[in-house]
Amino acid sequence: MSDTRAPEQLSLPLDIVNSTAGDNEAAARCISYTGEQVRTAHPMTSLDSRCTIHPETLGTSTPMDFEFRYLDISAVTKGRIDWSATRICKFADAPSRARRRPRSGDVLLCTVRPGLQAHARIQGDEPLPVVASTGFALLRPNVSTDSGFTFHQLFSNGVAAQLSALETGSSYPAVNEGDVRRILVFAPEVEERKHIAAVLDTVDEAIAKTEAVIAKLKQVCAGLLHDLLTRGLDEHGQLRDPIAYPEQFQDSPLGRIPKAWSIQNLDDSVRIIDCKHYTPKFVKEGKAFIRPRNVKPEGLDFSDVDFVSDEDFILLTDKHIPRIGDIIFSRNATFGVACYVDQPIPIAIGQDTVVMTHKLASTHFIYYVLCSHLLEAQIMRVSSGSTFGRINLAFIRSLLVPNPALEEQNAIVEKMIAFDRQVKIEEAQLTKLAKLKSGLMTDLLTGRVRVPEGIVVAS
Repeated sequence: MSDTRAPEQLSLPLDIVNSTAGDNEAAARCISYTGEQVRTAHPMTSLDSRCTIHPETLGTSTPMDFEFRYLDISAVTKGRIDWSATRICKFADAPSRARRRPRSGDVLLCTVRPGLQAHARIQGDEPLPVVASTGFALLRPNVSTDSGFTFHQLFSNGVAAQLSALETGSSYPAVNEGDVRRILVFAPEVEERKHIAAVLDTVDEAIAKTEAVIAKLKQVCAGLLHDLLTRGLDEHGQLRDPIAYPEQFQDSPLGRIPKAWSIQNLDDSVRIIDCKHYTPKFVKEGKAFIRPRNVKPEGLDFSDVDFVSDEDFILLTDKHIPRIGDIIFSRNATFGVACYVDQPIPIAIGQDTVVMTHKLASTHFIYYVLCSHLLEAQIMRVSSGSTFGRINLAFIRSLLVPNPALEEQNAIVEKMIAFDRQVKIEEAQLTKLAKLKSGLMTDLLTGRVRVPEGIVVAS
């Protein structure tokens, strides 16, 4: 995993990584850019002066048996193409929108709901020809080496602001072809365009690698949790082996588990406290009021939280004030989601959530059980396979959970915390890289900071 360490191991010059808005101001000038004053040292030009728009399309003379891979907007997320989400079809049975014919090096600008930024770059040759939806504007840079620079510009704040201003329609916002041609883009010299693209590509590569590490760690973490909750840990801290020592296991309502364990209702393991069935008056500042939308497995999400007054907070928490070590559990909307409280922030739970606090079992152990396949299977059985709906308090209390000895529960928690820590380290790294990318986009594309001449950017 050492190849994902970034930005420390990215071969980027320090004067770029540590760039500030004040750099190179002597050469900068102000340009009115969609109503906003933007400092730039680069000239600007229209997109159609840098690229050929829609250079190739499939017409009515296309052979009916022409086979291709169809790329729709839904297969693209922020510049990443998920080729597994594309499909192979023939022209005879292809969607009517399958008309754009991109080649390697072409760039696709998403013109339908452009705020999603489902822009893409075609790199390398696919075994089959690629045909894209007419929801994309197909851009073929006039200079072949401009593919990366053109692609990165589409994600800049300036282009995003222009696309937003040019949208027409409310339920199906889109930008028409004529407006796409007039979008303003930065136009530094060709060599600097190559260097800027190389720098941004380097950061993108580090981001992609870090995301892959996180995905792999989460996959391994899920597998480990499954093993820990079905095999447990022996006196040496090792997973028990059901193949070598089948006599150490028993059948249970939750499947095969260690003989030393028992099965009990969730209500016997932790104290479950329902929310107050009361809707408070929200205020601009106060104590956080937690709803199902704020409950995430990785922690409480305060990005879209409501606040209540001190008076309402006292009323809402008269049974229990959630504290570090408690579990918040959603039981409506996206129900069955558990969150472990690890911050000393005063919160009140809102309707459709419950709080679980210490009784007999380790609440941290129970949190991992609630996040596991053992609970998911039980919830799926009563919700017809959906996690969107509602479960009542009686059902939550009756959920079956494994009950190892407290010492083993704590040992299992320690194993999981170690893996969670690795995931959080990688996620923090990903956040740093995203911030670095955002700063570089602004500084390099505008010319506020220049790429040194002769730079060699290595991934």
